[in-house]
Amino acid sequence: MPKYIYAPYTFVKDGIFYFIRRIPVDVRKHYTTSKISHSLKTRSPQVAASRAMRTASQLDEYWYQWKCQGVRLPGQHLLKTSSMVVSRQSNGPDVKATALKVSDCVDIYLNQKGVGKGDTFKRAATRNCGYVIKYCGNVPIEQLSKAHANKVRDELVAKGMAGSSIARILGTIRSVLNFAASEEGVDFKNPFGNVYFDRSAKVQVRSPVQASDIKLVISRSSRPNARRSMMTYAGL
Repeated sequence: MPKYIYAPYTFVKDGIFYFIRRIPVDVRKHYTTSKISHSLKTRSPQVAASRAMRTASQLDEYWYQWKCQGVRLPGQHLLKTSSMVVSRQSNGPDVKATALKVSDCVDIYLNQKGVGKGDTFKRAATRNCGYVIKYCGNVPIEQLSKAHANKVRDELVAKGMAGSSIARILGTIRSVLNFAASEEGVDFKNPFGNVYFDRSAKVQVRSPVQASDIKLVISRSSRPNARRSMMTYAGL
């Protein structure tokens, strides 16, 4: 019998897992509803449990910050000035919307888009995003900047990669980050969107096949139908 996977803060509708959480009474005045509910966009109990717990953790931290508004900080009377503390509290909670890291993005991407795909697809996503982790660290994606994207580009250029290879790697990174951010509902400006580099660098241009070589291959073909097909394709 398969092991049952419990996904807290969820319910299932038409096979899709949904997140649901009641808003605490002491912060409900900031909302127009008494509960939060949205699709987790997955049929997998494992993925649903991971996403639900991450969302619940984010809400707990956010609500905690709201609850702390106006609460006197321990030792505040010992400060030379409390203006910075008061100013920070009056502006509401300063909390990141997510702690979605680069490795999390890869997991989400492969769990959703890697179903039925071969090992080549999975290796490409893991390897290419691995460059970001190697050169920039496994940081939350909201901390990624243009400087990080340029650093990855510079390192790939230094490795002697052709422009076409760099384009594929950066394209994969961009797709993985965008997909995961969309799945998690994260407002994310992808710094890997417009990275400049010489796409023609070290790209080998193949010379066209000469007509004489095509005629030679056709003449040596033992099948008349194949000869006619090749001549039509070559425009001879």
